[in-house]
Amino acid sequence: MEDSFMNVSYAELYKATDGFSSANLIGSGSFGSVYKGSLDQDGIVIAVKVLNLQQQGATRSFMVECEALRNVRHRNLIKILTCCSSIHYKGNEFMALVFEYMPNGSLSKWLHRDRHDQLGRNLNFI
Repeated sequence: MEDSFMNVSYAELYKATDGFSSANLIGSGSFGSVYKGSLDQDGIVIAVKVLNLQQQGATRSFMVECEALRNVRHRNLIKILTCCSSIHYKGNEFMALVFEYMPNGSLSKWLHRDRHDQLGRNLNFI
């Protein structure tokens, strides 16, 4: 998989996330939502960023993110596995980015802890 990206369909991502269930929602932002899932083909745990194409600039964001991440490999950056641009079952356009799942949460959550966070997470310089 180093030199090529896997092929995934809308149907596979839909199944992997239990229909983009709110139980699998792990984050949301201005251009979309991120869901945890598991691909049947390899048992890989993934994070699927589904773009909200109703939001102005979402399509451009998708293209820029694909371009920026396709050749980047760094131990401190999340790895993109593939992307999906398709038509979903209602006939609307669908775009998603598929990443490796980060079990420890996002950097943002570590840097900007919620005051109600009971885990007491701390980062050190190393």
